[in-house]
Amino acid sequence: MRRMADLVHRVGAGEKAAQDLTFEEAKEAARLLLSGEATPLQAGGFLVGMRVKSETQDELHAFAEVCRGHNLPFDCESAPPPLDIPVYAGKKTFFHAIIPAAFLMAAVGQPVLLHGFSGVVGRQGVADVLAALGVAVDLTPGVGAEHLRRRGFLYLDVARFNPPLHRLHLMRNELGVRTIFNAAARMVNPAGATAHWVGISHPPYFDLTLSTLQRMKSARVVILRGVEGGPEPSVTSETQGFLMSEGQRTALSLSVEHWGFQRAARADLPGGTGAAQAEWIRGILSGAVVGPSRDWVIVTAACGLYAAGTCVDLAAGCKQAEAALTDRSGWEKLREIATAC
Repeated sequence: MRRMADLVHRVGAGEKAAQDLTFEEAKEAARLLLSGEATPLQAGGFLVGMRVKSETQDELHAFAEVCRGHNLPFDCESAPPPLDIPVYAGKKTFFHAIIPAAFLMAAVGQPVLLHGFSGVVGRQGVADVLAALGVAVDLTPGVGAEHLRRRGFLYLDVARFNPPLHRLHLMRNELGVRTIFNAAARMVNPAGATAHWVGISHPPYFDLTLSTLQRMKSARVVILRGVEGGPEPSVTSETQGFLMSEGQRTALSLSVEHWGFQRAARADLPGGTGAAQAEWIRGILSGAVVGPSRDWVIVTAACGLYAAGTCVDLAAGCKQAEAALTDRSGWEKLREIATAC
């Protein structure tokens, strides 16, 4: 296709000759890639060229908007609305604290939608751990919407709610580098939520992500430089981030000492296979596991409740999350969701 070749040349012409795309040109490129009209060679060339050049605000906004247009319908009127949490990064070293945190959030009445990709090479995905817990990870948007409405928790795999985006995520494994679609996926928002909690690895994406979500009418966003690119704040060091509420940004610097917890050592937080993580998560939620891992889950859940606007501040969120651990309502929520699947 000649038009795609022109766009590849624009972004991939080298350090001095490469050009940024306009918003409309970037939308055209995204449409050609997601529709499959661009050849695999053109797609790879464009994505690597864009990676080297770096995305502009208009380019990322255009790609996020076109990606949303490929979402399958999702009809769920939950009250309160769900918190949108992208979980595409996977973990190399640590366990997914976002999973037990999500059950605690659901237990206190805040619906949670996790969406992600289960094929990241060399990393343990959220779906692997949820499957080991007995939670469904292959629901379609139609079936999943009812699960979210009734139980307050849902994981949607990108392969189920946006197959074209899934296809381009698989390409990342062949290319060996992240692409603009990895950034856009964090804003694909399958349930049309207005509150988001986003983890990133690279600080330049603070502004790019916040500005894009603001353009796309999100009301509230917490974005963190989270553990291994996930949404979880660190309990081994300070975590930097931002809150955006109704267009106003506030810088965040999170340290567990502020809420009465001790800073942990990296060795205190396990990782492992999906099965190993599932067993550890059961221990935390049931009360059998205490210490730094339990603290990490509490602080993680508190960040989610704060992102959703369910609590006035992180201290209040920690109290809510700890109460849901102590009375085992988070454990019962996991059992309810696993039984339903």
